[in-house]
Amino acid sequence: MKKITKYITKEQLYPFLTGFIFFTFILMLQHFFSLADLLINKDVNVFLVLKLFLILLPITMSLTIPMSLLFSSIMALARLSGDSEVTALRASGVSIYRIIKPIIMSGIMIFVLMLIFTETVLVYCNKNYNKIFVTIMKSSPTAMLEDGIFISIGDKTIWVEKINKKNGRLNNIMIYNKNNNIGWDIIKAKYGNLKQNEDGSKTLKLNSGKLFSSDLTVNSFSVIDFSNGNLELLLSESKIEYNVADRTNPSEMNSIELYRMLKSSKVNKNERKVALFWVELFKKISIPFSCLVFVFIGAPVGISYRRSARGIGFGISIIIFFVYYIFSMLGQSLAIKGAVSPFLGVWYPNFILLIAGIILIFFKEKA
Repeated sequence: MKKITKYITKEQLYPFLTGFIFFTFILMLQHFFSLADLLINKDVNVFLVLKLFLILLPITMSLTIPMSLLFSSIMALARLSGDSEVTALRASGVSIYRIIKPIIMSGIMIFVLMLIFTETVLVYCNKNYNKIFVTIMKSSPTAMLEDGIFISIGDKTIWVEKINKKNGRLNNIMIYNKNNNIGWDIIKAKYGNLKQNEDGSKTLKLNSGKLFSSDLTVNSFSVIDFSNGNLELLLSESKIEYNVADRTNPSEMNSIELYRMLKSSKVNKNERKVALFWVELFKKISIPFSCLVFVFIGAPVGISYRRSARGIGFGISIIIFFVYYIFSMLGQSLAIKGAVSPFLGVWYPNFILLIAGIILIFFKEKA
């Protein structure tokens, strides 16, 4: 029996590594373009971009490890089933439960490792991601702006036609914001520059433009022309600080810190915030537990394969994970809105797939 366990475990190892590399590359691909933009167009320090990449990698791995385990569970048993090795083992008196035992054991092992990973590495990465992001925003004033895209900074909406990549000059600028007179201020300028202030805020210096202001309290409209001068706007809303002692981002806390925060007075007056913290706390276990759920659903699906169907194992694993992800996001959204309890909102996808997997295994044994 030890030979069977070793053999099936070996069959699972190669698809797991292949799936892990492939899925991680695909999910990191979306970050490559953003990081390249920071490096090439935003003139952000290479070292900061590299640190951001290394921080994003473990965060991405928290998704790709369960995906890879599901893929390897399907493909390992699909290969055995396709080559009639499952049939031969069954004819020799080996039960389905015994055949899938190595797959289940791998799920338990990775579940435990993912628990440790989530409580340590993932918390560290989430915390340092925010710190690095703040550093980037401070080091490159124009990093928050994009050519031809409306960007909201506090109560102001800024549109820039073109950003000079060499000197950071902004060309053809439009700014919209509500004023104190229940009206709107609209600013148009030919060019301008963002200046980083010591307190973390930014000052936008505009040249050659006009300020259109409406006052709805007296139904008046005024225009200030600074075509031959300049106008300075303090973007105090852009001030970004990161204080470890005061942080309340739940993704940056481990389970003990989250529980203590929930029992403190910092969040218990805000029902939505309480729900958000409970959701994050339950996710600390539910996401690692999904590894065990995926082997329960992947094992019977893999056994059901025939030789001609082995090629679609990748597609089946993507579909299962996509359904799980959609259910998970929906449940979390409902929990944060108060429609369902946080526990149910986070855990119900695991319960559904686990029950489905157990039922499939039972019927495969009886078949």
